[in-house]
Amino acid sequence: MSSRRAPAAPPALPGYRFVSVLGSGGFSDVYLYEQDRPRRKVAVKVLTADLKTEGARASFESEANLMAQLSAHPYIVTIYEAEITDSGHSYLAMEYCSRPSLDMQYRQGRFSADRALEIGIQVASAVETAHRAGIAHRDIKPANILITDYNRPALTDFGISGTMDAVQEEGGGMSIPWSPPESFGTGATDGVKVDIWSLGATIYSLLAGHSPFVIPGADNSQRELVARINAAPLPRLGRADIPEALELVLATAMAKSPSSRYSTAKDFARALMRIQADLNLSVTPFEVQQEVATAEARPEEHAEATRVRSIVSIDPDASTSNPSFPTHRGTVPGTTGSTGNTTGLVRNGQTVPSQAPATESSAPQADGDTVGGPTVRSRFSNVASPTQWNDAPAPGSPALPSPALAPHVLDTTLQRSDLMPAPPAGSVETHTGEAQPAPAGRKGLWLGLGSGLVLVAAVVVGIVVFTNTGAPKNPDALQTQATTPPPALVIGADVSVPAVTDLTATPKNGGAEWSWSNPDPQEGDKYLWAPVSAVDSGEFKPTTDTRVFVVNGPNDESCIAVQLVRKNGHTSEASKKCS
Repeated sequence: MSSRRAPAAPPALPGYRFVSVLGSGGFSDVYLYEQDRPRRKVAVKVLTADLKTEGARASFESEANLMAQLSAHPYIVTIYEAEITDSGHSYLAMEYCSRPSLDMQYRQGRFSADRALEIGIQVASAVETAHRAGIAHRDIKPANILITDYNRPALTDFGISGTMDAVQEEGGGMSIPWSPPESFGTGATDGVKVDIWSLGATIYSLLAGHSPFVIPGADNSQRELVARINAAPLPRLGRADIPEALELVLATAMAKSPSSRYSTAKDFARALMRIQADLNLSVTPFEVQQEVATAEARPEEHAEATRVRSIVSIDPDASTSNPSFPTHRGTVPGTTGSTGNTTGLVRNGQTVPSQAPATESSAPQADGDTVGGPTVRSRFSNVASPTQWNDAPAPGSPALPSPALAPHVLDTTLQRSDLMPAPPAGSVETHTGEAQPAPAGRKGLWLGLGSGLVLVAAVVVGIVVFTNTGAPKNPDALQTQATTPPPALVIGADVSVPAVTDLTATPKNGGAEWSWSNPDPQEGDKYLWAPVSAVDSGEFKPTTDTRVFVVNGPNDESCIAVQLVRKNGHTSEASKKCS
């Protein structure tokens, strides 16, 4: 605010308590009040007494309505109330920004390129929001950009704003150092182009420490400034830390011809964001309100529906080389284990017995291996050791007795009479009448001794072999690996793999549907794609389709990177594009 005119006495406002004077301008005075409910400090802008006409009051209320439409934006001052005092003065209660405005700050010292770029993008998002609402500010300058308590810019003073389709009245208000050449002529002006020039001039002032066409030590009267703005080229900033790209962007925004400037504030902000990326600076988000569109449901979107899978519980104490994929043979369908069983393998509610012996009450189960060790048939409850069980009788031998006829299975297994042919004539019978073999003769003795010697010799040979060669070794895991990488393995870029072509975007639902072409299709081809931005490469995801959807990034554009992946794992260079 300017201090050329002494501010008028603060009016008495119901619900507010006067604190101090903040400043005065050509059309209004600004005061600091404390609001009662809710308790907070507010800035109150009051229309000056000598402009208390119907036209001035209508213009003032128009500003309130315009700012109320936009005040939800993070970089536009929030409006709380618009009313008229008892004495007929219009006033506006709005957000109080306690820090010095940009006008006071840049006069104290030039801004760094990083800070100027950040403020430029933030204010550009506020200007773009106003333009999308059909409102042109027409007076953007450092004094109209306040700084909030959180050190963020806040655009204010829409006092001479108007709808973009309205013709600006001749002699309308302006600030000469930050106004474009067409503002000094007659006829209508394009509010969008005027705001782009003024925003460029504001950023220039932050970097230079003065308005664009002010020459230190020279005649800087209004007449001279207007002449330079109309005819003189934009002076260079002359700072070693300012890149040439930024000089060019500001010159484009402040071109003499409106048609040579950026078409929108969004395009201006994008150019500034590219400079931030080139300087390895953090890219400032461009914040505008997005239209919320309901996405159409597509069949493939239901691919993530809940599915019932085979549930496998694994005994942590079981000795298996790969517990994730256990194998078992001969399980009986429909056989279920007891509740809370943690000693064996449970698959889909069916329990495969572990090496722990089963109780006599267990249901009969078929013979088979378990992950814990050799099979123990659950119907045999008195087996002393699993290793003493013979899995199957020799071909041609008698079948084993059923559990009902043999309560002591181990005894039955060891009875030679069940495995021997009928005894010859002359054998001795017991008191039960069963035939018993005759006492072994000399021939049987020699046969027994011979069998024992053969067994001893086999044991000795086994010990010698074990001593010389050692225990069998597990195959080396590195030697057993497949020599050809699996299809899912990505090795890296290969010049022989062509890049995808025809990257095309179809905007829809807050993003874009991207499609591409494979210039040399081969069996097993897949793709890796990722949403990218100026500073983020994104996370690549696999797909076999040539069409994906990518949502818009913070700068309201959709960008993608796509790689072709061959069956052998080699990839192409990434193809990148933005919509």
